[in-house]
Amino acid sequence: MAPLVLALIAVPLLLSSCSERSVTGPSTANAATASRTTDDGAVFSVEPTMIDIPTYDGTGQAVHPDVVLFDNAWHGSKYWLTMTPYAASNQAVENPSILTSNDGVHVSIPTGLTNPVIPAPRNAKDYNSDPELLYEPQTRRLVLFDRFVDKRKNTLYVLTSRDGITWARARTSVAVRGHRAVSPTIAPRLDAPAKMWTVDAGKAGCGAKTTRVEVRTASDQQGRFVETSWSKPEPVELSIPGYSIWHIKARWVPEKSEYWMLISAFPNGGDGCKTDDLFFARSSDGTHWTAYETPIVRHQDREWTAAAVYRSTFLYDAANDRLDLWLSARGSEGAWRMGYARARYASLLTALENKREVAPTPSTIFTTKVRITGEEP
Repeated sequence: MAPLVLALIAVPLLLSSCSERSVTGPSTANAATASRTTDDGAVFSVEPTMIDIPTYDGTGQAVHPDVVLFDNAWHGSKYWLTMTPYAASNQAVENPSILTSNDGVHVSIPTGLTNPVIPAPRNAKDYNSDPELLYEPQTRRLVLFDRFVDKRKNTLYVLTSRDGITWARARTSVAVRGHRAVSPTIAPRLDAPAKMWTVDAGKAGCGAKTTRVEVRTASDQQGRFVETSWSKPEPVELSIPGYSIWHIKARWVPEKSEYWMLISAFPNGGDGCKTDDLFFARSSDGTHWTAYETPIVRHQDREWTAAAVYRSTFLYDAANDRLDLWLSARGSEGAWRMGYARARYASLLTALENKREVAPTPSTIFTTKVRITGEEP
C-alpha cells in the first residue's frame, strides 16, 4: 500500500483524554484519509496505513506512539503526542520526543520546543524507551514516563510540563532489576487510584521465552499519578495462547466501565520479540482480563509491518462507537514506521468474540528480508 503522506505528521502514542467524557477523534476531511475510508460494514473503516513522521534525526523512523487528547485546545493544540525515533534499530536515537496536532493526523513540532525532550544517556550502552504520555488534571500538567535501561535495571523516570514546552524531572516512580518493567502503561481515573501495568521479561528481555504482565496501584485516591507511591507489583490474569506479551497500552474507558488494552505479542518458541502481532483485551478490574486470540492487526498483511506490529495506542470515540488506532511496526527491509487505522468497535468485538479474521487475508503474504539482532526498543 502506498504511504499516506501527511504534512509534518507524527504518530501519537498513548492516548489519554483529559476528561472521562466522550471525545472527538481525528478528522477525515482531508482527501488522502477519506480516500481510504469505507462504509462497507468491514471492521476497518480506515485500513492500517503508513504515515510520515517528523523525527529529530531526519529519518522518519519511529516507534512507541502515545497521545493525550483534550476536549479543547491546551496551549494551542488538542492533541499532544510522544514517540521515539529508532532508525535502523539504533538505540542511541531512541529518545522521547513531543509533537502536537489539532486533528490527530496532521502533526508538527510545537513552537519553542527542541526534540528530544529526554536526551540520550551518557553511556552508549544505556538507552531510553517505551514513553507514556498522560495529563494530570489535578495539577494541570502533561506527564511523560520514560523507561531508562542500563545493564542492571529498568528505571521509570517521570517528567512534567505545564505548557508542553518546558519539562522538569519529577520523582522516579519505579526501579527494578533486569527487564522487569517493560512497556509501562498507566490508566488514570477521576476520583479513583490510577493503575500501572508493566511487562516482566526477567533478565532476558527481548530474548525471554515467557513473559508476564503485572499491575501496580497508586496510593493516591483521587487519581494523581506523579507525586504518589505505587504498590508492589501483582501478576494479572492475562495471556494469549501461543504468544508471549511484549508491549502494552492500557486505558480506562468510562463509557464501558472497562479497562482496554492493546497488546503486541510474539509467538512462543520462536526468535524472541522479533515477530509481533497486535491483540486486544478487556477487563472490569484491571487484574482479570479477557484477551482475544485473534490478532486485530497481523504483521504479514502489509510490507511496512512485515516483521512486527509493535507498541501501538488507541482512542475510543463513544459517540461514534469507533476506535482510532496509531500503530508502530517494522517492515520487510527493517525500517520502523508508524501508521493510522480506524475500526468500528462493535464490528471488531463481534469478530473477536466469534474468532473470525478482523481483516481478510491478502493475496500476498509479506515476510521480512532482513534479520535484526539485539534488544528491541
